[in-house]
Amino acid sequence: MAKTINIAFEQRHVIERAKQNDRLAQKQLYDAYAPTLLSICRLYIKDEHFAEDILVKAFFKILTHLHAYEEKQHFFAWMRKIIVNECIDFQRSKIQKVTYSEWDDSLDSLDELSSNHQFEEEYIQSFIDELPVGCRLVFNLYVFEDYDHKHISNELGISVGTSKSQLAYAKKLLKEKLNKKTIHNGKSSEKKYKRNF
Repeated sequence: MAKTINIAFEQRHVIERAKQNDRLAQKQLYDAYAPTLLSICRLYIKDEHFAEDILVKAFFKILTHLHAYEEKQHFFAWMRKIIVNECIDFQRSKIQKVTYSEWDDSLDSLDELSSNHQFEEEYIQSFIDELPVGCRLVFNLYVFEDYDHKHISNELGISVGTSKSQLAYAKKLLKEKLNKKTIHNGKSSEKKYKRNF
């Protein structure tokens, strides 16, 4: 308990110093959080170089907006929101705003995608990276950020129906990839990473 309190106190101290443009404190924040924030960027941005560029841009925004951070907020959640918004801005222009009425929208639960499949995390990330831009962005916002379709439609400037269709198509493609990987691998003895969508 004491250790947790000390860590929280130290973080607040570093944040306060960073607010005062203390370069060492700003570097401490970057070194502590950049790797995790980059992994969030990679959920949305397929190209690693673009993801790194967005991280730098977003972290600059984080540092220059520290005065807007309120202590009652969870610091990482506050930063995550900024990162996700930067990724959305980057991807927004690439989204094809069409309604995919022919897509199968019968998968009611994301758990259906992978409840019987076990994969290493790198496979899951590679499958998501291969999704078309629009449905990848909707999928990530729905699954990883817990946005509902109304929130997604407002953020991306698309209709609720398009958001649902994009999600359905993402699930359909991922299910096909998961099934194909299962058939290809058979009963592998390698250690797998299980993740339910």
